Amino acid sequence: MIKLVDIHKSFGSHEVLKGINLDVKPGEVIVVIGPSGSGKSTLLRCINRLEDVTQGHVYIDGEDITDPKNDVNRLRQKVGMVFQSFNLFPHLTALQNVTIALTRVQKLDSNTAEAKGRKNLARVGLAEKADYFPSKLSGGQQQRVAIARALAMEPEVMLFDEVTSALDPELVNEVLDVMKDLALGGMTMVCVTHEMGFAREVGTRAIFMDEGVIMEENTPAKLFSAPAHARTKAFLGKVLTQ
Repeated sequence: MIKLVDIHKSFGSHEVLKGINLDVKPGEVIVVIGPSGSGKSTLLRCINRLEDVTQGHVYIDGEDITDPKNDVNRLRQKVGMVFQSFNLFPHLTALQNVTIALTRVQKLDSNTAEAKGRKNLARVGLAEKADYFPSKLSGGQQQRVAIARALAMEPEVMLFDEVTSALDPELVNEVLDVMKDLALGGMTMVCVTHEMGFAREVGTRAIFMDEGVIMEENTPAKLFSAPAHARTKAFLGKVLTQ
């Protein structure tokens, strides 16, 4: 579903990604952990070309999204992304936030778009909040609207970038529960997360990144219980005791 080949990304003289190779199979849930500044979010942004790679290739479903001859907007529709900040339009209702891309990008008529929007709000447990503006929703509800917006485009892959880190602790689980449901439904997912319980429970593969490289990857059970790399052990020793 996703294939990364020798991905490098530099910002000026600072090299953030230093030769990442990764295959993500359909239905896999890849959890990416590591310290701040290790390149995790940049890696996600390179997958759907929100950041152009400095070197290497990103394949989505066999097509090279880094090839300038390919239609990046068409390929990007296969990849839904949810960010740490909710990025909702404050002047639009929850339903309007979900449907705006359906009408403007996919050119659906308003009735079809509204039906899809309501279906996806229901999917994240917010059917009754369709007419609410973001200011009237909790942070967890706003993040679930953002997930519904991504799902409405019917992506083949979902990318999640620290989607719970801006939430109050009591709101985290309502978002993680939606992500768990997606995983159980077979959605291919790549999740950058600090939620170690979620990573251990839902991930099919865990990746530890540091200093722009993948230091270690394994099943979550093995990576958390018996990390092979000293840097992984040190990181987990800190985060699992907090």
